[in-house]
Amino acid sequence: MKRRALSITLLYAALAAAASVLLFFLQSGGFNFICVFRELTGLRCPGCGNTNAVLAVLRGDFIGAANCNIMFYPEVISAAAFIIYLSYLYVSGKRASKHASAAAAAAVLAVLVWGIVRNIINI
Repeated sequence: MKRRALSITLLYAALAAAASVLLFFLQSGGFNFICVFRELTGLRCPGCGNTNAVLAVLRGDFIGAANCNIMFYPEVISAAAFIIYLSYLYVSGKRASKHASAAAAAAVLAVLVWGIVRNIINI
């Protein structure tokens, strides 16, 4: 179990370092994300606006982040909970519960519905 905990810790440290470098480039204007889904279809994906929302949060503009994508905060909270739970399962060697699987399915369904609704009402 200690080896698994160490490997998860090292993975998260590497991801945090990579995210820091990426955020530096994003904030300096030296790099921009292009939404492949939007480029191919002309529609907004459920995550369109999340990069700008992250940058808004880093500036302390929490309302501006919600204006970039109104589902930004629920998406971040759900993703964080999912990542923490998966890490727990990996370290402990346990299997996912039926409730957790249902919650994950509900979160995926909510994201898909949001992707459809935001294009219908154009937000």
